[in-house]
Amino acid sequence: MNLKELNPNQLEAVKSTGGPILIFAGAGSGKTRVLTYKIAYLIEEIGLPPENILAVTFTNKAAQEMKERITSLIKEDVSKMSIGTFHSICAGILRKNIHHLGYTNSFTIYDSSDSKTLVKNIIKKMNLDPKQFNPSSYQYMISSKKNLLLSPTEVSESAIGYIDEKLAEIYMHYQNELEENNALDFDDLLILPIKLFDKNLNALNYYRDKFKYILVDEYQDTNKPQFQFINMLSEIHRDICVVGDDDQSIYGWRGADVRNILEFSQQYPDSKIVKLEQNYRSTSNILNAAYSVVSKNQNRADKKLWTKNEEGSKIRLIECHDDRYEANQVLKYIYESDFAKSETVILYRTNAQSRVIEDVLRKNAVPYQIIGGVKFYERKEIKDILAYLRIAVNPMDNLSFERVVNFPPRGIGNTSINKIKDYMEKGELNYLDLTNTIDNLSIGAKQKNELRNFLIFIQSLNNNKNKSAIEVLLDIVNEIDLKNYYLNQPNIESHERWKNVEELILSIEEYSEQNQGKDLSDFLEEVSLLTDIDRYNQDYDSVTLMTLHSAKGLEYSLVFIVGLEEGLFPLTAYSSLDSDIDEERRLFYVGATRTMKQLVLSYANKRMRYGYESISSQRSRFVDELPKELLDTKQLYTSQYQTHSANKKYNIKVHSSFEIGDRVEHKVFGKGEVLKIEGSGDLEKIVIRFTGNTVKKLIKKYANLSRIN
Repeated sequence: MNLKELNPNQLEAVKSTGGPILIFAGAGSGKTRVLTYKIAYLIEEIGLPPENILAVTFTNKAAQEMKERITSLIKEDVSKMSIGTFHSICAGILRKNIHHLGYTNSFTIYDSSDSKTLVKNIIKKMNLDPKQFNPSSYQYMISSKKNLLLSPTEVSESAIGYIDEKLAEIYMHYQNELEENNALDFDDLLILPIKLFDKNLNALNYYRDKFKYILVDEYQDTNKPQFQFINMLSEIHRDICVVGDDDQSIYGWRGADVRNILEFSQQYPDSKIVKLEQNYRSTSNILNAAYSVVSKNQNRADKKLWTKNEEGSKIRLIECHDDRYEANQVLKYIYESDFAKSETVILYRTNAQSRVIEDVLRKNAVPYQIIGGVKFYERKEIKDILAYLRIAVNPMDNLSFERVVNFPPRGIGNTSINKIKDYMEKGELNYLDLTNTIDNLSIGAKQKNELRNFLIFIQSLNNNKNKSAIEVLLDIVNEIDLKNYYLNQPNIESHERWKNVEELILSIEEYSEQNQGKDLSDFLEEVSLLTDIDRYNQDYDSVTLMTLHSAKGLEYSLVFIVGLEEGLFPLTAYSSLDSDIDEERRLFYVGATRTMKQLVLSYANKRMRYGYESISSQRSRFVDELPKELLDTKQLYTSQYQTHSANKKYNIKVHSSFEIGDRVEHKVFGKGEVLKIEGSGDLEKIVIRFTGNTVKKLIKKYANLSRIN
């Protein structure tokens, strides 16, 4: 291990031990290098056994990278060291100790779509209107309460009004259903270890003794349960090192509390603070632009990135007529750029913005990959197989059972399933309890026979759950004849579904080979905690599209940030809370500092909403906060379509008679604005929003419209 490779501040951070330490690590300042060198230093120089170190990250990918780097630095075997995400570390603790809380160790981890389904079922069972009680909204609200460590009882006691009371009731039923299913959601993974430590002092003391030194990456993104979990473990020995950057705290909407890092020295008055401010990634122009926005926040630590890198190109700013024009300008710049497609990323504030960009890239044969679309493990065909695997491990998982009891179709439809559920609820049974009581069910003879065969199969899977994951999977695929089910259907979609199943088979086969000794339960736990970024391969020769939140921790030579408009980015109004605007500024800072060479910003004067309605936009305040001397504005749109040849080249239509945005008048409907133009010639249709927000589609030839100057 050569410590001479570190700069003075990095070296100080690595060698500082004995008490709490806070490392402010700015974007591109070598944070991962410092963390890995520090762990290597603790093992090789201080003599701390690897099994006594806990290192917590926020993605599996980051954890894997840290393991690989540490292994390359020292000769010690670090396989016993605990490196992983909060969720994976907590899941490991619970897998060994959750029986103290009334669960079995074969619990299932529900992902967000499973949780939403459970909330939806509860709302339906309570006879509430799903339009008024939206399952997604109530799932989010329940998660928010859990992030504040509030139980259903506490929510009920503080309820004010009908909606609060119903939230408490839904939350209560939701938690009861989870426990009956022997299942945890993502929030429970963080909350239950705290409950375990509160209830079982022996367990707390065991892990305090085991984890003699604790390191936490991305500390600015910790929420209340994560803070409390780390605090409980380090409370006695106080050997804790947290690394982060308050300027990159961008997850407040899911419970992260930036005060955890800003108030660290208050929590630990004897702590040492080291600042890593030298940036190795970006040019000075990019750093100055990012700082000019984030420095407007009042509640931030005093620091500023600097670099020995060159000044670099100015920030390219593009003003666009509308979002279609914006997408074509991005395409044009990609064509003219010398950067490889694998070094190019297009960032946006919301997933909905990707559609028009994808259209343009696809039509012009530009290869791209999108992060944040339909995740592989959330595809229907994959979730169906995973449901089989989950009930093989946990027969109490009613949600998974209901998903596959009629997949592939066995003639056990919704009517039969509802009758089975009613019977089970009255007798407080789980599905495997039905084996000896099927004849008592009020369903048809055929359904009883199919259910009996299905239960026998599930029981056989449960008896063999300790086999390798690939063996159990192949048993399922062969028993239900899944290949023929998909390939015998006369549509391409079913064939694609089978290809995805084949990919799952290959991934589980690879997992079983690389993880000898691990069983199906281990595989399911790992899969449930995977994210899009964990599967992301930046080596593909394609442009990457993703939200700004997904870009955290990545870097590219060419970065586009599109949609810089008020109400979109920032995704708040002028009347919003200062804390919301602060987080939006930090999000801009994160996006800008992904850039190594060239940053391109764009905004549209009009943006299509709801598929047909073009809304006027105002450019983002963040654009106005950038110093003019850092900007290259030579290609700014001049409010008129001046270059018709360029427009034609990049698929932008200019209409001779009417254009999108024109003000027009109709003898019957009055004054309005042109939203969309379809077709051409005699059949050309114009979509217009008239006074009173009335939208009409008129044939231009017969509409007798007049333009209003």
